[in-house]
Amino acid sequence: MEKEFEKEKVSKEVLVEWYKEKGMSLEDLERMEKKRKEDEKEEEIDFVPPEKPVEELKEKEEEKKLQVKAEVKKLLLMVEAEGLEKADKEAWKASPLVLDVFHDVLAKDRAYEKLIGK
Repeated sequence: MEKEFEKEKVSKEVLVEWYKEKGMSLEDLERMEKKRKEDEKEEEIDFVPPEKPVEELKEKEEEKKLQVKAEVKKLLLMVEAEGLEKADKEAWKASPLVLDVFHDVLAKDRAYEKLIGK
């Protein structure tokens, strides 16, 4: 225990001497340390929970997924009924996600060949 006490004492003496050389007092050092601790405490308190609960975000994500699926299925039906070019033009008018998924579906296992009857 005495060695630990001496270590703290020596550490403090070194800091005091160093700060004196810099033109600062022990009180300045203690104020800086107190300010640092207060700042750390404020950072801990500043935690802000998410605005929306995770469940609500998951529900919205699921809704968007269902919407994208519905739009892509509509485009696939259009390929069968009106042709690939017409459906592709419509896909370009949709959201980038719908366009991407539509193209992925067509490219997967060359599905476009089956849809256009080749």
